[in-house]
Amino acid sequence: MLRASEPNPIRKRVYPLPLFVALTLAGILAILLYLGEHLGQQAIDARWYPAEACQLPTETCYTHFGQQRRLSLRLLTEQPLPLEPLPLEVQLEGWSAAEQAQLIMEVDLQGRDMYMGYNRTQLHHQGEGLFSGVPRLSLCTDEVMVWRASVLIYPEGDLEAQPLATYFDFVVDQRLFRSGSPAASTVAADS
Repeated sequence: MLRASEPNPIRKRVYPLPLFVALTLAGILAILLYLGEHLGQQAIDARWYPAEACQLPTETCYTHFGQQRRLSLRLLTEQPLPLEPLPLEVQLEGWSAAEQAQLIMEVDLQGRDMYMGYNRTQLHHQGEGLFSGVPRLSLCTDEVMVWRASVLIYPEGDLEAQPLATYFDFVVDQRLFRSGSPAASTVAADS
């Protein structure tokens, strides 16, 4: 029989459980904050300019940047669909040839109400203010999705600098994708 003053050989060492719980919760909170900032819809730190009302893909859309500068965006497809090429053109007016040669332009495609992951395409300068590229829309489970094409212009050619930016919304009926587009057939064949 053990006396009160003798150590119990069966008794295990007691760890400071509240300290471990607090450290675990702090670690989980730090991870959630990190993921929320880096994986959630990331706000683009830019000088935003409002676009004129338009209806993509049937119309060309415009934004005025002041100082006689204007941007137009045109989708070169009648019906944008997920996973298919989305050729587009951006025309700049009011920038000198030297300014155009220096700048970098990107298009970021996101769901207007749903972050779809990093989906940015750099546009290629074709000369005379024309930039073009062929991004692709991601696949979404919604039947009809409102997409946002944000155009980012880095005037000094520095991707770390604050860009000039505008955005244009357009609707994609994904039921058309599911009903027999070439990309839908490819996805079905791969399954």
